[in-house]
Amino acid sequence: MSIGFPSATSAPSGITALPSGAKRPAFGTLYGFDASGGGGGGASGFNIATRDTESNITATTPSNPSGQVTTAYGTDTNNLYIYDGSVWITYDNNFTV
Repeated sequence: MSIGFPSATSAPSGITALPSGAKRPAFGTLYGFDASGGGGGGASGFNIATRDTESNITATTPSNPSGQVTTAYGTDTNNLYIYDGSVWITYDNNFTV
């Protein structure tokens, strides 16, 4: 597929061809950041193992290895919680526009 321009229109400047070694993402292809199997977790995807109420989550103090965080899902709030080693940070998953 190529981009064509009518003879009366100039091509935009600065357009360069895709290098021959570049790979374009393909529809239906799973990449390393994609979860497979419906979020089954493990090596194949991201999984939040801690699922509890907000009050139970924020009452805990996980011991994180250096440079790592703990994630949790609030079953009563639908929010995500991230413990960075000192404080729980809340992602409000109920935001509507």
